[in-house]
Amino acid sequence: MRLVPRSPGNLFLAIVLACLVWYATALDRRERISERQVDTAVTLVNVPVEMVITSEVPRFLSLRVRGPLSRLRSLDQAQTGVVIDLRGATEGERDFAVETRNVIVPTGVEVLAVSPSQVPLRLERMGRRRVPVKPRVSGEPAAGMVIGAIATEPMTVMVSGPRLQLERLQAVPTDPVSVDGADAAVDALVAVRAPQPLMRIVEPLAVHVIVQITPGRGDSRSGRRR
Repeated sequence: MRLVPRSPGNLFLAIVLACLVWYATALDRRERISERQVDTAVTLVNVPVEMVITSEVPRFLSLRVRGPLSRLRSLDQAQTGVVIDLRGATEGERDFAVETRNVIVPTGVEVLAVSPSQVPLRLERMGRRRVPVKPRVSGEPAAGMVIGAIATEPMTVMVSGPRLQLERLQAVPTDPVSVDGADAAVDALVAVRAPQPLMRIVEPLAVHVIVQITPGRGDSRSGRRR
């Protein structure tokens, strides 16, 4: 029977590590237990691919935590987090419960409460729709000239975005076309801009805007477009 270990060094190291773990645990147990409030960021996971969140998402939630005083003193936002799982969520507005099991904290720190305990979110299905283009014109033509008919080519563009926002959308604007000092028709290729952050211009990204400049009657300033 072999009584001497084959690797005395490894055995000694294991004993030292075990003692250190025991000592650290014992210190935690002897240390004064405290409570603290800390703000933590919210992360939304498993958002359905065909949907988008259209409501405001809270930047932070408030955690009430308990643990050894030394750990709570060094606790910061980078060590904590709240994860809300949206797997299986359907279109519409509902409250998502935030439970302590959804909270990430370091070992040895206990979560007592989360405030608010529910996060209201609205999800909308993404869609596409052709929308008329609304050209924008800036400046004033040459003296004695006025702005006439304004046309775009093409007249519509394809826009993607949340379904309800698309239904309410009447037109999408272009970048301004300058007619400052113009005495003849202006033809410019300008970008089309999505009016809402969650919307996107699919195609085309730019359109031709043709602004007719014609002789005016009376005060030339009557041709000014804002």
